[in-house]
Order: sequence, then C-alpha cells, then structure tokens
Amino acid sequence: MKLRHELTLIHIFLLSFGSVYPLGQTPYVSGGPLSVYQSRYDVLYYDLNLRIDPSSRSLGGYVEVMIKSVVPALKVVELDLIDRYVVEDIVSNEKSLIFTHNNQKLLIDLPAPLPMDSITTLRIAYHGEPPVAKRPPWDGGFNWSTDSKGTPWIGVSCQEQGAKIWWPCKDHPSDEPDSVAINITIPDTLVCASNGLLSGVTDAEKGWRTWHWKTRYPINNYGVTVNIADYIVKRRPYKGKMEILFYVLETDTAGAAELLLQAENMLKFYATHFGEYPFIKEKFGLAQTDYYGMEHQTINSYGNHYRKTKLGYDFLMLHEMGHEWWGNYLTADDWADFWIHEGLDIYAEGMFIEDNYGRDEYLRFFREKARSRIENKKPLVPGRNATTAEAYGIDIYYKGAYVAHMLRYLMGRDALYALLRDFVQTPKKRPQNHVVTADFITLVSQRTGKDLGWFFNRYLFQAKLPVLKSTVKHKSKRTDLKISWETKDFYMPVEVLVKTGEKEWRERIPVTPEEKIFHYPPGSKVEIDPDGWILYEPARKGFFGKKRIQYVLGLLGLLGIIQLL
Repeated sequence: MKLRHELTLIHIFLLSFGSVYPLGQTPYVSGGPLSVYQSRYDVLYYDLNLRIDPSSRSLGGYVEVMIKSVVPALKVVELDLIDRYVVEDIVSNEKSLIFTHNNQKLLIDLPAPLPMDSITTLRIAYHGEPPVAKRPPWDGGFNWSTDSKGTPWIGVSCQEQGAKIWWPCKDHPSDEPDSVAINITIPDTLVCASNGLLSGVTDAEKGWRTWHWKTRYPINNYGVTVNIADYIVKRRPYKGKMEILFYVLETDTAGAAELLLQAENMLKFYATHFGEYPFIKEKFGLAQTDYYGMEHQTINSYGNHYRKTKLGYDFLMLHEMGHEWWGNYLTADDWADFWIHEGLDIYAEGMFIEDNYGRDEYLRFFREKARSRIENKKPLVPGRNATTAEAYGIDIYYKGAYVAHMLRYLMGRDALYALLRDFVQTPKKRPQNHVVTADFITLVSQRTGKDLGWFFNRYLFQAKLPVLKSTVKHKSKRTDLKISWETKDFYMPVEVLVKTGEKEWRERIPVTPEEKIFHYPPGSKVEIDPDGWILYEPARKGFFGKKRIQYVLGLLGLLGIIQLL
C-alpha cells in the first residue's frame, strides 16, 4: 500500500490511524485464521462479470469461482462476501444450490461431495451498493468521483478490507487464483482499465459497453481492481517486450511523457536488483485516480499529480511499482508478515536512492527520514494468522526497511542484495511464490552461517528497541569508552567514530550485555553509530536514569503507605 513520502503534520496524524477508523476497528478486515471450510479447497480461477452503474453507485452481475477439492469429500464451500449485497442465486452444473449468507459469509451446499482433486465451478449472481471509500486506499471501497467536466471517475481499493467488499471470494492471502477474468460493463462514454491484458470491448445494451480484461498470472484478491473514467492512454515500449501504459484524464497529460520515461527507468532498476518485471507478458500500467495510490497488479493506481521528492523522483510510482515484486509476485502467506511487502519495498527505495544519488543520500534517507517515522508501538510480526488490522501500521514500512538496512550493516551490501534477489526469485515451499517471515530468517541464516535469532527476536517480534548504555571518560593518559547493551541476549556490534586532533577513524567494536571498556588516545571525541545503522534507545542518564526512577517510585510508594497509616 502506498505511503506518503513528504509528510506534513496532518499526514502524520492521518497515517498514525491508517483510516478514519482507528487501526483494528475498521468495519471489514482481511485475513485471520483460515476457517475449516476454506482450508478444504483451493481457488483456481475467478471470472468477474459485473455491471457498474455510476448513477446509482451500484454493481451487479455474477462471478464464477472455479475450485479444487483438497479433501476426500468436499461438501460445503465457504466464500466471503459482505452482507450489504443481495445474493440472487448460486448455480453449479445448471442447478441452483442451497446457501446461506450472513456475517459476511456465503455457505454453499454442494449437490454431491466433491472428491479429492476434483474441480467444480460455482456461479454467484448478486447485486448491491459497495461501500464508499471514505479515505482511500486506507479506508477502502469504491471511490465515486467526477472529473473537472463532471464525468464519472471511479476506482476501487480494498487491501485492508479484502475483495469481499465487492465480489465473492476466498478472502485470505494464502490462496491466490491462477488467473482472473474481469469483464466490466459501463456507460459507453467511459473507459475501464484493469489487470492483465485487454482482449476486447463489446457492445452491451444501448449506451453501455463491456470491457474484457484478463490476467493469466496468479494474483492476490486485493490486487484485482477497476479504474473507470474518460481516460486516454499514453504508451511507452519497454525492452521491446511489453508496453508501459498510463490511463490518464485528457486534461492532466502535461507530465505524462516524463512519467512514462521515469517508469521505464524504474522498471530497469527493479529488474537489475530483483529480476525482470514479473508480469512481462502483460503490461505495466498506471491509472490516474482521485486518491493517492495503491498497488494493483499490472495497473497501479496513481494520484500523485507528477510530484517529485527533493531528490527528483516520483516516490509514489516508485513505491507502487516496487510492489509488483514485493507483494504481487512475492506474497506474504499470512498478514502477520505484511512487513515483507512494505518494509522491503521501502528498502528498495533506499537502494534506488543510492544507485541514483549516492551512498550519502542512502544513509541520510535512513538516518533522517526512515528513523524519524518509526513508532515501536507493536511488534512488526504479530502472532500467526493475523488480520490486516492487527498487522498494519507505519512501522511495517520504515522499521521493516530498517531491518534490511541493519542486515546490510551485518552482512555487507553485496551479500544483502544477493539475498533479496534470491528471496524474490528462488523456488518456495509454498505455491505461487508465497512466503512467511520464517522463510526470510532461514535464508539469512543460510547465507551468513550464523544464528541471528537475537537480532530477529528483538526487531521483528518485540516492539521495544534495544537499549545501549555508554559513557566516555577523559583521563590524563587516555579516553575510555564504557559500553554495553542493557537489553539481554543482544549482540549487535557498534561502529564508533574517533576524532583525535586532526586524525579520525572508524572502527566496529563488539558490544554485548557485559560491559566492556575500549581505550583511545587522550582527548579523543567518540561518536557512536555516526551513520545511523542501528535502531536503539540510549540508556537514560542523570536524574531520569533507571536506578533513580526506581528509587523515586519506591519512595513515592513508601510515602503513600505512610499517608494511609
């Protein structure tokens, strides 16, 4: 999901909540434990056939779901669809099936048990008014806008809420269909941009046309989208293999050519580091939206208005494009591992900065920007089987990126870059390139030959940062640095910058929970972690030191007891 790069105070406030609802209290969430019923089948294919009516802000039609049984006798199919829709009929093999629809669940009785590895297709006819996005894409739903001419301008985003807010599906990150068809009927004055390739546009009833899109790649449910407006299409070839397409309003094309050039260069950057664009047989698409943006496979929502960072690149396009690798191609099997999508995508931005603007800018990005946005309110990885609300927060972006930044400090640049590329590209235990955090930790251990459990336990599975205790004492014949981690079982080495007269040097010193003393020439100035490689909290000193606080609290408690007496 996109994250605003140049944050104002109001943006910081909004991002702290993630939506108009406090995090964890959105009306719909995605993920969580996979139900018993849903664990008994795999989805192979969705075929959406929907009419979207801007005048009534409604949709209706049918969705065909092809499933395969993974148990000896599948009797009940459970799908997700929010209750505000009316389900008209569910058909299989031309027979209407018995079903119930409540609590956002469709429970469908099959006419006969479906044997292991057998396939059936369900056709669900329904209609209703989808939720309106109050602050897309965080508070997702349909965005019903109009352009400057008053023409409808529609988009949908649903990462946190799940695709069940607009079509029946198995709303869980662990199960992606192998392909999806998206057939959307809209007024004939409008254009529909969606995932994959456009196979054609056909006439429907008078005044309406149907746009036929299909992606033949696996796709996560929230990556399926439609963008509807009076678009024109700007194009640019990519390596002679596919097209970069920009669906843009005719009144907003002034920066389109430069944006497409940036897109080409950014695609080449990602391909260099993580492997060729994963959906090269289809397209890389952008659709102008009346909200900031969102990653949707092969058709990223883009509402950044060509704005650039101070360094001169379009952050939103870079970030959402990165999700084609981190999120769309490599996908977290559990929302508990959301940080893999967002954190490693933000880290890729740091890589882009170093490639184009130098190492000093890379370090500044983490030291000044990323670090200042980290909250440490909850662990990056909550318990297994998390919902989007439980996993989402600003730390999955910047603290997640900092985890990779610190691994670079421990492993070296080239080793980390090779690890990230292989994490994307190498075969996985789970189908469709799905991963969990344990897969990442295992790969790091294999590459380093070390058990870095102390590192991952602190930064992924606990909220609080490690605490570093250090004092510098100047003596007549030397300068002493006393240093240790107050945090138990933590062993991060620390870089120090030593300045003596006109000389200065850096060295990496081993630091453990056991205090150590390092000696330097008299009068030396010692700076700890000058480049900001490590996330830590300095130990409190002076009146507010840990022991003093404990003493004061104990004294206040004693006074309270005396007062009671």
